[in-house]
Order: sequence, then C-alpha cells, then structure tokens
Amino acid sequence: MPLHSPAAQQAIQRQQAPVQQAYTQPDPTPVPVVPSESKPDLPPAETFAIDKNINGGLIEFFGLQRWYQATFSDEQKHRLEERFGIVAGNKLASGPVRFKFANVDILQFFYELEEKLKPQEFSDIYKLVDEQYKVEAGKFCKIDDDRWNNEKYYKSWFALMKPRIDALTKLKDDNYFKQGQFDMVNDNYATQSCLDVSGKGFNILNGELDRAFDQHFFEPIEGCRCTVRGYRD
Repeated sequence: MPLHSPAAQQAIQRQQAPVQQAYTQPDPTPVPVVPSESKPDLPPAETFAIDKNINGGLIEFFGLQRWYQATFSDEQKHRLEERFGIVAGNKLASGPVRFKFANVDILQFFYELEEKLKPQEFSDIYKLVDEQYKVEAGKFCKIDDDRWNNEKYYKSWFALMKPRIDALTKLKDDNYFKQGQFDMVNDNYATQSCLDVSGKGFNILNGELDRAFDQHFFEPIEGCRCTVRGYRD
C-alpha cells in the first residue's frame, strides 16, 4: 500500500494515535535518528501514559477492555496476567501505565504478548490473542491467512511498520539528513527484494526515499525485517 494513499494515511493516523503507545518493540530495533539541534527536548516518555489516569493496565491503555472481558474466562485471565507479569513497570490489566518507549503501538503490543504465550501450556490463550492480533493487523493491510499461520517473520512485518513510518517521518521533519537507506537483517530468511535495496542511498529532499519506501513496504515481503535510517552524504 503506497505511503501516500488514503488507506496508508489512515493506517498512519491509527499508528500515531495517542492511545497507541506502549513499552517495548520487537527485534530488530530501528537505528535511532539523530535529532536536529534546533528541536526542543521532549518530556520523558513516561508522562504520556501517566497523564491519562489509566488504572486498567495496558489493556485499558490500548482500548481493549471489551475484547479482554468478553474473550477470556476468569481462569484464563489469571494465567494470562500471571504469565505477562510486570513489563517495564506495567501490568497487563490493572494499575497505572508507565513506559519508557513512546513509539510502540498496538500491533507491537500483540506481537510481544504472543511471544510470551508460545509455550504449549498457553496454547488456548495464544489462539485467542492471535485472533485479535490478526484483526488489528488487518486494519493496516489485507492478511494472508496461510502466511500468517505458517511464514516466519510475517507477523513481525506488521509490528515493525510503526517504527519504519516513525523513522521516515522523523527523517523528513528533522531536515538533518539528506539521504536515507534501508538496513536489512542478512540471514537465511533474507530475500532478493531486500538485498536489492539494502544500503542503497535515496534522496530525502526530492521524495526519492518516500517512493522507495512505498514500493518496498507495499505489502509484506517474506523474511523482511528492514528498517529505515538516514545519513548526511
């Protein structure tokens, strides 16, 4: 889906909504962009969540209360919350929300939650979480059920989209870097389309990076875990 299409813009708006902030992100972590010296320092990320007076943990923070209450039995909730524990000071479904990373959205939240539920004893809960993760990912682009269930890194492609969009947006807003590039994870899962763009420079000012971004992330690529960063020359 091209970044500038109406559907992509709606997806970006969902990604950037204040409610879609959380505590961690899937590996690999995009390379941080050096901010312009003229930019004011932002307040600590923890203030974004605390100011919302949330007492229902990350479930309330992401607006998932109705789904959570309707989907799980009391016994499943107990096992789920016990398994989740406390992440970066946050509980799953109770207490205030405090987090250290402000650029994480609901897709990354579901991705990380699923990672915790992979042991066989949580298979019943995993299935229910996975169904909702697919619903949320389907708001971004159409889901291929076979790839969702069988392809390694297909789910992580969705969880990595907000960091990619954030990186691209910051590169353009900061007006610090002139060139941008895609960095790939070079392993046995890397495909030719990622190899073709990896490390190649794209001009930010004339929209070349925008166009390359639209083309490369038009739809999930098998094995793609590419991230976006900028450089001066």
